[in-house]
Amino acid sequence: MSGTAVAPAPTVRRAPVVVPRWAWIALLAVIAVVAFAIRLRLLTHSGGLDGSDVYDDGVYYAAADALVHGRLPYRDFLFLQPPGTLLVLAPFAWVGALTRDGYGVVAARLAFMAIGAANAVLAGVLARRFGFTAAVIAGLGYAVLFPAAYSERSTLLEPLGTLGILLAVLFAERAGRWPRAGMLLAGLAAGAAVGMKIWYIVPLLIIGAFSWRRAIRYLIGAVVAGCAIYLPFLIAAPEPMIREILLDQLGRPRMTTQPLVNRVSSFLGAPDLHRYLPSSLDHVLSPHKIGLLLALVALVCVVAALTVPGARLHPVLLVAAVLILLASPSYFLHYGVLAAPFLATTVGIGTARLLGFVGNAPARTALAAVVVVAVLALNVPVDVRKRTSEWVPTTVLRPAAQQVEGCITTDDPHILAALDVLSRDLERGCRLWPDVTGYTYDRDSYEVAGEELPRPENPRWQRDVAAYLLSGQAVIVHRGATGLSPATARLVRSGPVLARSGTWTLHAVQH
Repeated sequence: MSGTAVAPAPTVRRAPVVVPRWAWIALLAVIAVVAFAIRLRLLTHSGGLDGSDVYDDGVYYAAADALVHGRLPYRDFLFLQPPGTLLVLAPFAWVGALTRDGYGVVAARLAFMAIGAANAVLAGVLARRFGFTAAVIAGLGYAVLFPAAYSERSTLLEPLGTLGILLAVLFAERAGRWPRAGMLLAGLAAGAAVGMKIWYIVPLLIIGAFSWRRAIRYLIGAVVAGCAIYLPFLIAAPEPMIREILLDQLGRPRMTTQPLVNRVSSFLGAPDLHRYLPSSLDHVLSPHKIGLLLALVALVCVVAALTVPGARLHPVLLVAAVLILLASPSYFLHYGVLAAPFLATTVGIGTARLLGFVGNAPARTALAAVVVVAVLALNVPVDVRKRTSEWVPTTVLRPAAQQVEGCITTDDPHILAALDVLSRDLERGCRLWPDVTGYTYDRDSYEVAGEELPRPENPRWQRDVAAYLLSGQAVIVHRGATGLSPATARLVRSGPVLARSGTWTLHAVQH
């Protein structure tokens, strides 16, 4: 298979660079291995494959297990996201219910790491028609880009949404070869992405606008995928579903304490890079300066990519993702993957375009190598040193948890899976809030003078969360963001200690 280098300045003609088929295959294999290894390293370097990760992945797995046990999101429990991720995770939760919950969690996390590796390969594949250099930078860049690796190391929404949008772009670009099926498949993939997270409606519409001549087939595919994912749950609980997915999310309080430049530095790939630089460079490269420098480089690549025929979709999708991330009322580290694939492809395509103006072949190769090394140097130190999860002392807590005759409650549902009591409690008919703090965006939202009251000061939240946590026969609370007031924390922890390891304590509940 061959590729054609990006055209240089119009006054210079250069023979196309023919890349052997084995080189393309080797590149894609390297991209996949690097991407999977980095995602695996991020998790195992911290709390291990079954460690306590970001709160959200435990929410999605517990909700999927509840679905396996006959409980519907929106109707039977609060769920603030579209149902697509639950459908993907349900087979893993089913395996966990048949064997051990921990096995299901580990299998799901490994599968999502593989999805991350596939996303990195797709970034390289999408960039390959603009030259080998573009493919190398895009594929390896996405593989090591910290926001992408951070998101795809566990069972979050974004890996699946990213896969859907990348496939949609791929199928749309191949629509000329597959006139009947190409845009239909693109629509199905983009519609499935929106079934994972609402934000992906924006790239869905942009891809459709770029393919307006074939938009009918594309929209049919998107509607079919969306109906298949949403409609069964919408029929079962229309009002709660609309409220939780749309109104509760739109009503989330804005994070005002984080400067926008911090968001820029985060989704451009170096949120903590300054921590891993020599202290002598602190006065030269502050976090703000790093963010602004990366933004300037990305802007140059956007402008360069816009001049490449057939490549304009990539920088447009990147700009749209950046605007979404800047406008979002809240921002968490894994949100940055929304921009990651098209940041990688735009930088790859833009760099290849700029290198096309260099007339000397050895110089072009040397500069391309410098860019690849720079991309790796920006991200790999954070990838290999950042701690992203916490070890759960299961050897101490699990035996005690499994001796509890009734139900166990917690403020982080992943803990139940790690202790292998999640499916057991669901089979017993125990109450389960997969997303405990999600209620503070729904029925327990509490405003005073137009300002959202902090959780520890919210009387409605303290009443409801205490009632839930004390509804079983044992309880374990560990998450600071739950926002228990001192009085509620004392009440929840007032029962006898069944097991303790460090800051982890399983308490009996005295009714």
